[in-house]
Amino acid sequence: MLHIKSITIKVLAATAILLNTISFASEPLSVDVQGNKVEVIVHLPGDISADLTLQFENAVGLTRDSLGLSAELIDVTSLDIIDRLPNGLNITPAAAFPMMITIEPKANTGFSFSGVATVDLHTHNLEYTAGTPLRFFKAPLNGDFKDITETLGSGSLRTRGTTGKFSQFIIVADLRAPIVVVEQKISDLQTALNAFSPQINAAVYSALLQDINEINQLISTQDYNTASNKLNAFNRRINDNRGINIPDVWRSSRDIRNIAGELMAYANTLRFSLRLID
Repeated sequence: MLHIKSITIKVLAATAILLNTISFASEPLSVDVQGNKVEVIVHLPGDISADLTLQFENAVGLTRDSLGLSAELIDVTSLDIIDRLPNGLNITPAAAFPMMITIEPKANTGFSFSGVATVDLHTHNLEYTAGTPLRFFKAPLNGDFKDITETLGSGSLRTRGTTGKFSQFIIVADLRAPIVVVEQKISDLQTALNAFSPQINAAVYSALLQDINEINQLISTQDYNTASNKLNAFNRRINDNRGINIPDVWRSSRDIRNIAGELMAYANTLRFSLRLID
């Protein structure tokens, strides 16, 4: 009797270990936090998968729980998604990669970061080819998506964007003409700068506004290379003044805006688009 009981206990223990292993393997997200870097592996049904890397300049209270990470499959034909994309019929979610990743920290986590956060996404579900229309888009929670693409890599798709706040992320096929995208991005950058003006030192704001006016003029004369160089100078000016004359911290309590990070992120993706028409 004791022998049978011993065997039963061992079987139950082995079953528990197996169930724990299956449960762990079925987790859609594997998250590894090391200092200011977060590496995420995402596996969703239908063999939809991605590797996501977040790199912060300086983060406080960074943990898996504080990030509020989640991933889900989306219906690429749903109006709930389509209506959040820029106007027009030339932008559609990538059908072969129907994944949306959300990073939405809870207010009470005490998490914060300064400057820009770099977001790298890699997936084998999509292939990079020369001239690909695939782009990296982000949106505030349930808000409008905008292009944040900063780089695209060869082979299976690798893309990078930067942000000064947290968002939802998807990959789309954007068939708009590059100049149309550039005009939208310079407009977004100018709108953001104007909106932030009360929180930026007046002299610094005037200098940044002059930078944008010059970039606009360079784009209108099709001098895209000089416009790109001017964007680099714009970002250097922000970097030189951040934390002093320009707020540069995002907090989960959402009581302040990371203005420096948001403006630099707008400039980074505009520079990418300028290269496509140069």
